[in-house]
Amino acid sequence: MKRFQSILLAPLLLLLASGSALLAFSYEDPADYPLMGDWQGEWVNAKKGHEKAHPAIAAQLLPVNGGTHYRVVILPELYNRAEPYLIAEVPATDQRVAVDEGGYEVVFSGTEVRGRAKLHGDSTEFVLRKVALDSPTVGLQPPAGATVLFDGSDYSSWMHGEAKPVTWDIVGSAMQTVTKHNQANRAQGLGGDLQSREKFGSMRLHLEFRYPVEAGKSGQGRSNSGLFLGAIGEVQILNSYTTPNYWNECGAFYKRIPAKVDAAGPPLEWQAYDVDIDLQVNGKAVVTVQLNGRILHHQMEMPCGAKELSIGLQDHINILQFRNIWLVEK
Repeated sequence: MKRFQSILLAPLLLLLASGSALLAFSYEDPADYPLMGDWQGEWVNAKKGHEKAHPAIAAQLLPVNGGTHYRVVILPELYNRAEPYLIAEVPATDQRVAVDEGGYEVVFSGTEVRGRAKLHGDSTEFVLRKVALDSPTVGLQPPAGATVLFDGSDYSSWMHGEAKPVTWDIVGSAMQTVTKHNQANRAQGLGGDLQSREKFGSMRLHLEFRYPVEAGKSGQGRSNSGLFLGAIGEVQILNSYTTPNYWNECGAFYKRIPAKVDAAGPPLEWQAYDVDIDLQVNGKAVVTVQLNGRILHHQMEMPCGAKELSIGLQDHINILQFRNIWLVEK
């Protein structure tokens, strides 16, 4: 009887072991989402409106609803406060996204598409081409004299609260959150926010991050994290690609000041925050924040009585990756 039980238990244990391995989080393969991201092009022979002189048109595509649909935003210009021509969520696959709404007809497939729309009452064609995210400071190396907080090798510059050792993963050359909101992780004491072991004065800070696709999630549940600037507060990290960028979305001083432009890039792309901080003697800090080379906050005065700041990274409800973190004190 015991031998029979062991024969039954063996495959069950194997299944459980493989099941736990399957539960381990890994980022999606960008090759599986060839249409996701930025598209840029022009109207063909526009006859009216500002498009006659400036015929630019763009689009952003993002898988939603578990990947059964794509959100398609067609707009005059990428990463600006431009009123969209169209926002639609359409049934789609990762190889074909067909739009036939609001007077717009276009099928996204491959790397270049041709569509048609009613532009100021006239039937007008447009062309769009797939483009990579333009983030000019991604990969920027620390200058001489910089303090390197993470170079891809270890967590010697970081700690959890109360000086506890870091329990996040290192995947390739990136740090990866181990969310404490997972009950199993919490039971093992894994996860939690990170804080730099040192504090710093006025500085120029560089940090790179990327988030997964998570097509089954939305809103604040999609790639939620944050960059904490000590007493100044949190600059939000969130997959708010294709959304209006409210005061709780990517680039905002969380629930205080929205970003001036929506610069959040598509999932799986490395993105870069560049932050300039001047700590003043009057209990304020002057802060400039750029995301992917675009200014979100320019010389913004923020309350801050501290003379030095720690740098923090939030381990919230999602798995994010960070790399190439360094700063130069002034």
